[in-house]
Amino acid sequence: MKNFFEESDFLKTTIQKNVTIQRKPQVNTIWHWVLLILFGLLAYGTMTQQFLLIAIFVGLAAIVKGPLMLLWGAVYSALIAFFPPLGIVLSIVFFLINLGTIAKSWRISLTSAYFYLVPLIGSIFRATIKNEPTYAVLIFVAFSILGLHFLLNWLYKNNSLSRALTWSIISVPYALLIMLLPTRFRRIKSNKKLKF
Repeated sequence: MKNFFEESDFLKTTIQKNVTIQRKPQVNTIWHWVLLILFGLLAYGTMTQQFLLIAIFVGLAAIVKGPLMLLWGAVYSALIAFFPPLGIVLSIVFFLINLGTIAKSWRISLTSAYFYLVPLIGSIFRATIKNEPTYAVLIFVAFSILGLHFLLNWLYKNNSLSRALTWSIISVPYALLIMLLPTRFRRIKSNKKLKF
């Protein structure tokens, strides 16, 4: 299928001359600073504090996405109850859809991985070292925040909006939890059947 926009020089120049999109610099938005502050809290906190903050992220995402999840859970459960083999097919289909979404948004996935894994690695190092000096922790946090700032700038140059990006990153633990839940329930059911 032809892409007329890419092939037509007249159309490109006309749109570029007549349409100007004024977008506020994304580094100056409150959402950019919220991400940096939350990341700083994750990087500075202990592992328990990190898990507590991630639980708050999951709760926030569940409040926003929860009603839709309840409706989908009811439909999914009804389909599996009436047609058990359909459950396996649906699980495979949704797993592939989730993998496709991750592959399409690889920049956001990379930034999300940085957002959650760097603080985790830092807290693991602090747990093994035990008596680390405070200035070493603060230097780690400062360099980590600087790294996230550059990653976010890279995303903004690729047409990401800070508000949507903040929501995407904060809802990652919830999405991972949802992706793993049906597998957990099947394991629990199969273990109960084996015990009887």
